[in-house]
Amino acid sequence: MPIQRTSSHRLMVEVAEGPALESIARATDGFDGLESVIPAGSSGPPRAWGALELPTGRPDLHPWDEAHSALTRHESLGLESAPVYAEPDFVQAFPYQGPDDMGLESFGSAGACVLSGPDDFWPPALPRPSFPFAWHLGDNFSGLQAARNRVGDPTGKRVRIAILDTGYDPEHISLPEHLMTALQWNFVDDNNDARDPNRHFPTNNPGHGTATLALLAGAKVHQAAFPGFDAYLGGAPHAEVVPVRIADSVIHFGTRAMAQGIEYAIAKGCDVVSISMGGVPARSWAAAVNRAYEAGVAIFAAAGNRIGASPPSTIVYPARFNRVVAVCGVTADRTPYFKEGLHRKMQGCFGPPAKMSTAIAAYTPNTPWSILGCHELITIDGAGTSSATPQAAAAAALWFQKNLTVPGLQGWQKVEAVRHALFTTADDNVPDVSTYYGNGLLRANAALDVAFRADLPKTAEDEVSFPWLRLLGVLEAAPPTGRALMFEVEALQIYEQSLDLQRITGGADYQKDPLDRFTLKHLAAGLAASPYASRSLREHLAEVSRKL
Repeated sequence: MPIQRTSSHRLMVEVAEGPALESIARATDGFDGLESVIPAGSSGPPRAWGALELPTGRPDLHPWDEAHSALTRHESLGLESAPVYAEPDFVQAFPYQGPDDMGLESFGSAGACVLSGPDDFWPPALPRPSFPFAWHLGDNFSGLQAARNRVGDPTGKRVRIAILDTGYDPEHISLPEHLMTALQWNFVDDNNDARDPNRHFPTNNPGHGTATLALLAGAKVHQAAFPGFDAYLGGAPHAEVVPVRIADSVIHFGTRAMAQGIEYAIAKGCDVVSISMGGVPARSWAAAVNRAYEAGVAIFAAAGNRIGASPPSTIVYPARFNRVVAVCGVTADRTPYFKEGLHRKMQGCFGPPAKMSTAIAAYTPNTPWSILGCHELITIDGAGTSSATPQAAAAAALWFQKNLTVPGLQGWQKVEAVRHALFTTADDNVPDVSTYYGNGLLRANAALDVAFRADLPKTAEDEVSFPWLRLLGVLEAAPPTGRALMFEVEALQIYEQSLDLQRITGGADYQKDPLDRFTLKHLAAGLAASPYASRSLREHLAEVSRKL
């Protein structure tokens, strides 16, 4: 899950007041291109986020060094409302597996219109040759087919879902019936065309968004290769769907686009957001997630994938946030989407234990996967938590459609209500449920029986921090601000990418578990030695180490 050492030459900047962003842009040489403001959570002092362009010409400078330099430069201007925090708009990667290893989620590409799958490494739904198409919809699995039949096609207001991905193929037979093309937006090219232009290298998993969109709300399809299937492919085919393009491919997306995509979903009145990608944390993501939760937007995000034993081992962001439902994987025979031992197959992430109370599992791999550029082709080798996530998001949309008229609620109560319905009806009659599946296996039809509850507690605001450094005395004992907080976020991003650092801590949870002083000092030394570390972080760690 590596972030690339280069960024987009843009910073995500947090200030005390929204209007201050404009004054900063005007007052600073070389900074322009102020972009959307992302309000932070509801508690604490007012905060706002914006994106500021950086001058190019310093490709040798680490993105975090750019951020520290910008913050220092703004402070020297003596502005009344200087930035309180800045972070790079990193280019990130969602774990990918090449075609020789069956591909990430599916290796389909325009021009290669050949039926593929299933992957024999994982359990099938039924013994071959009777492997059924769209098996994941059935009563013994997600229950989405029964749930959508029960909710039906509404005659009034429809639930609205935003899907943040790589765009869509307008010619594919699985295109949703209620795709809101008038509301589509493309944060990659900054225009209102969210179609996938297929700007991919051959191994970059082209068409990822086309496939996840089909699982979420795909149209009625008939597959000649699978006689007898003539039904909707998507879990919530009658919902309105807003396509939001945040990446060229699943392994190339920016921090800013993710935050802006969530904010866009709020602005367009979406009830649910489905995100089948993720990476290392950013505070701008936490701000957008907190605002979505307060506005009543339920976010479902992929728990993450890894190749064999490589990182990440635990749930990636934004799924890792507690105000987001992380969607883990479960195979067709109700075993984890994870296998011990040496292999190079893609498998899912899970944990730490503190996160699993806001996680659920849905079915993968060997799900249907619509292929970009192949008008009628839907393969059966869909995989990864990318396939699982749209199923959970669709179940939430169906539940909202049934309970949409409940009046007088605050936005966050709506989010808690749908989470309660899905969590309490999830099938927890499986071994090690809390380890691999969180609350259990998705049961969309059973969730419809749960009434809307308004007496549920509010989930605490999400944040991004690395308290272990404070315990060492590297940072202040109190929650840090400004540059000190920037050191924490960078350290956490490095830690999430390093198996060696995670071995030093024994896989402990950085938010919950204490570490002894020796381990903390060993961790600090490992961070300083990391090839991912900025010069600013290394110098700061070296200075503190001299005082220990």
